[in-house]
Amino acid sequence: MRKLKKEAALSASSTQTGIEQLLLPIKETLATAPVDNLLARPEMHMFLRPYFLLDKHADKTIGFETREVVLVNGKEIERRWCVKPDLEYGMPGSVERDVLLVLYEIAYERYISKKLPVPEIMTVGSIRSILKRLGLRPCGQTAAAVKLALKRLVHTTCKSENSWFDKSKNLFLTEAFQLLRGVGIAGESDGNGGVVEETFVIFDDRIRSNLNARYLMIINLHLLRALDSDIAKHLYPLLSHWLWRSNQLGCWRVEYRWLAQHIGIKVFDTVWRAKKQLKSANDELIRRGLISRCDWDAFTLYYFPGPTFEEEQSRRSAAKVNAREQTIPIPHVQIPKDDHDLLLPVLNLYASGVPMADALLKTRGITHQQAEALCLEKGIQLTFKK
Repeated sequence: MRKLKKEAALSASSTQTGIEQLLLPIKETLATAPVDNLLARPEMHMFLRPYFLLDKHADKTIGFETREVVLVNGKEIERRWCVKPDLEYGMPGSVERDVLLVLYEIAYERYISKKLPVPEIMTVGSIRSILKRLGLRPCGQTAAAVKLALKRLVHTTCKSENSWFDKSKNLFLTEAFQLLRGVGIAGESDGNGGVVEETFVIFDDRIRSNLNARYLMIINLHLLRALDSDIAKHLYPLLSHWLWRSNQLGCWRVEYRWLAQHIGIKVFDTVWRAKKQLKSANDELIRRGLISRCDWDAFTLYYFPGPTFEEEQSRRSAAKVNAREQTIPIPHVQIPKDDHDLLLPVLNLYASGVPMADALLKTRGITHQQAEALCLEKGIQLTFKK
């Protein structure tokens, strides 16, 4: 049985490798892309936590796990992050990374930038329109690859222990979830004897909460897609964030093992292999001006900012100011003082996941989102998986 499971996972990973070779960006489309799409704003964890396995030689049947101990208010806290592959679909890779970034682009353009909350079910247009955003020629193979990527994002599980930050609640969570909770693809079965009319995705509630709280990373989409190396593409957002965080030090100091784990590549145990592994990506980032140089001290790397990074900081600052002005407030409902005690039993039922709470809330004109906000306000803990 164990042998059959491994063979199935290996088959899925070999299929994925072929797709990754197929989905090469068409550079000519980048030159004519609209200026409005210069910046992308994915949810913050997309690049800061390892989710995509980029190393084509790595074992895609295992997944990966990271642990780090941080000091918070004088106490040591262990943050653990684990991503497990699905037996049938395998680990997400560079294709899934690019498709997820498109979904975040759509969420920002249609909702966040207009001060609207991202809906539970978000339509994303046709597969052809997604291919256009990716800079890919529409054909049967590329369309199939995007559909597979959407399903792989649904079936891959993340496990967080004090690792996933929920911006709306200002706390780190311990739970398991997916980046996408569901997907429907136009033309495929809807499970009720019909077919899906328009492709849609359902973000996990944790993702949607952070999107609506504008917990976003700001990256240069043109630069990201113009990079040749998959490692460089994933290293660029990390560098952009950590060079900014390390601004007062003048460089970003990072341990090789931590870096390799967070960009989804194999961890080598010799310095010369580690240098060779990252050389192409580092050289390309130097040519692009994101970094001026990268120095090694045994297994410790020192990244120094380049002119492109300095230029990006002005855009980052302007975008952050704009984001603070447009923050989407948590929906609230005014309840007359005399009704407060009468509402508490209903909120307790809602917090416990009792189905009858839905009808009770509806009769009072209270949405689920408003009920959640009231629970937080009154200190009622939500004990069910949303």
